[in-house]
Amino acid sequence: MKVVEKSNKIRIYGAGGHSQVIQAVLEDNGYEVTDTFDDKPSDSHYASKNVTSGARGNLEAFPHEGHPVIVAVGINAERAEIAGFLNSRFERAIHKSAIVASTAKIGQGTVVFAGAIIQPNTSIGEHVIVNTGASIDHDNIIGDFAHVSPKAALCGHVEVGEGSHVGVGAVVIPKVKIGKWCTIGAGTVVLKDVPDYATVVGNPGKIIKIKQS
Repeated sequence: MKVVEKSNKIRIYGAGGHSQVIQAVLEDNGYEVTDTFDDKPSDSHYASKNVTSGARGNLEAFPHEGHPVIVAVGINAERAEIAGFLNSRFERAIHKSAIVASTAKIGQGTVVFAGAIIQPNTSIGEHVIVNTGASIDHDNIIGDFAHVSPKAALCGHVEVGEGSHVGVGAVVIPKVKIGKWCTIGAGTVVLKDVPDYATVVGNPGKIIKIKQS
């Protein structure tokens, strides 16, 4: 089996505001960001420097091999698409102030921002965003490409499906299962299971639409 040595160099795919937060976490952790890619460099965040065109224009010409990549794109579906067509190694970014239990598992490509808490026996998938001050309690299962927004609170034994977005300040009570590609609105209080592709808002949370898959 080939052993890949740990590198302190990393590349970022995405040059918006979300990318700026990830870059700050990485640099604070001693990483050197060697390249920043974006599919629309002209629309990059004003603080992004030396942005190179991404892979969409010419997938074969993109330097897939090399230092690991973090897909720094906030929209879940776009992050999933990019991670799917990149043939690259991925890396995590975890802020020093985040509290992560030793028994928690965090997948490749996932980012955990300042003040977030991930409690014991929780499993976080790949390319997930655990945003600033989010609280994920014990025995949670968070699917790939999900986003737990700032100050959202997930109680124990909660499941969040692939690609779902839990909005700012939302609360999910224990043992609730949120399906895949759902949207939980800001400040929503989720008291019961949520089916796939549903949008839930309010207190108590109510389904306002279900998108066709």
